[in-house]
Amino acid sequence: MRRKIIKVLLAVAVMTFAVGFSAVAAPQEAAPSISTGGETIPVNTASAQSPGWLERDALTGDWGGARTWLKEHGITLKPRLTQFNQGMTSGDGDLDFEYGGKSDLLINADLSKLGLWNGLSLTVHAEYNYGHSVNGRGGTVIPVNTALQFPGIKGADRSDLSSVYFGQTFGDSVSLMLGKINIVDVCASKPFHGGDGIDSFWNATFAVPPSGTVPPYIFGAMLSVRTEAATFGLWVYDPNSVVNKSGLDKPFADGFTIRGNVNFPVTIAGRSGHQGFAASYSNKEGTDLETLDDILIPPWPKTVGVKSDRYYINYTFDQYLYQSKENPREGFGLFGQFGISEGNPNKLYWSAFGGVGGTGLIPCRSRDNWGAGYYYDAWSSDLKDSFESILRDEQGWEFFYNFSVTPWLVLGADLQVIRPGLAKNTAIFSGLRTVTRF
Repeated sequence: MRRKIIKVLLAVAVMTFAVGFSAVAAPQEAAPSISTGGETIPVNTASAQSPGWLERDALTGDWGGARTWLKEHGITLKPRLTQFNQGMTSGDGDLDFEYGGKSDLLINADLSKLGLWNGLSLTVHAEYNYGHSVNGRGGTVIPVNTALQFPGIKGADRSDLSSVYFGQTFGDSVSLMLGKINIVDVCASKPFHGGDGIDSFWNATFAVPPSGTVPPYIFGAMLSVRTEAATFGLWVYDPNSVVNKSGLDKPFADGFTIRGNVNFPVTIAGRSGHQGFAASYSNKEGTDLETLDDILIPPWPKTVGVKSDRYYINYTFDQYLYQSKENPREGFGLFGQFGISEGNPNKLYWSAFGGVGGTGLIPCRSRDNWGAGYYYDAWSSDLKDSFESILRDEQGWEFFYNFSVTPWLVLGADLQVIRPGLAKNTAIFSGLRTVTRF
């Protein structure tokens, strides 16, 4: 059933592309219309005032007025195609480049405009990966390409409805989300280092920071309460990942995870920023990493122990160092995070990253964005003791620059230099990325 839904959504994406391209190519003398169940959509009634194809936000424009009509009726469609050519240029293993891509469609429906109560919405994110990735090459543990890591790249795992959730707002300050939620999307809004692995850094440590307690896609609920002093959040979700799953098959069978966070707006010398704390706890059972040593020593067979109760806490910050007075989003600043867990059964003991990023600053390049960052992911000491000749902490640098060719087309370049966790030689990855918004 899930595969059929994905095919339908991808078909919708193809049709939206077709409608858009038809609108681009259509003659401007006539003013056609689209009939939808007895209601007529006026098409392209103000084409003379529409921006040219190099200035508009989406390649296919307003679809002859259909896009605006859908938005007025509560439905927003955001089709996108991201293509990668990435390879390992130095390190242990295959040094070839690989081509891969992600086609995705984000659908947001304001259900109040479709006859239901105020504040109710539905969000669906359909994703399809194709081609090949270089994740895992050179002995790297953390994915060097977030977009091609989730939902997958091979066979049936390459497509998924990564988000299917209902949202409800209560006034202007309280919101609730319930269903299957893509955490990569949730992290996308983080200043300087978010972006889904598509609009900013490629490496997963920056795009969706690992914790051992938050899967990439979760099934549960997220509550957010915004006040003037701070924004508070409370998440309750199934500890098991629901990548390539609906989340409805025996939810919470292995326990639960609860996560709380607080985020403070910080203004220094008139420049905006944030500082925040988060803490998560899970009662899901996992392998007792202290017992791994025993299983490698005869006599055999032996079984590993089981341990429950895991936690992870972190501190995050971002701070603009310079902001344009004309456009507050143009500028640059610092970002960083440090997090630590109990180290058993959580395989990740602690993680830290930091860097600098920004938008614009080059004359006539106000839409370009760029970043440079360093990360260090330290594995559980019990895990390293068991595999001391194989596993070590992973750390690396990443540098990227995104050149905005038009508002709907971005060409990006990326370089990563990594000391991998599962190999001795430094791995160097470079790549190009194009993002086209339809």
